[in-house]
Amino acid sequence: MWFLLLACAKDPVIDSGIETCGDLPEPEIGACDGLPVVTWQGFGHGFLLTQCQGCHASTAPERYGAPEGVVFDTVEDACGQADRIRARVLDDDSMPPAGGLTEDERVLLSTWLDCFLPYEGL
Repeated sequence: MWFLLLACAKDPVIDSGIETCGDLPEPEIGACDGLPVVTWQGFGHGFLLTQCQGCHASTAPERYGAPEGVVFDTVEDACGQADRIRARVLDDDSMPPAGGLTEDERVLLSTWLDCFLPYEGL
């Protein structure tokens, strides 16, 4: 019998100092021109729900080693962890631990983090 054990990194949670989406840096003028509009309602919430909340929901019955302070229930949670999301998902490909993101998902996530997340909830 084989078991697949998914474990998240045990790195300490780093406080980014971001409390609201408005605290995120705005993109440079023109940097997002011509890119699709990618919002929490249209992409971010569904992405985090399907790809992250299995371990990173406040109500997850088993967090598989995910740090307690890394939760993605709300857009504000995503704003506060935007740097961590970028580092884990886009830069070092360590999340989600089972992999499986398409290139389109990666592009949409990058666009959301860079261009639209700073304006969410305003």
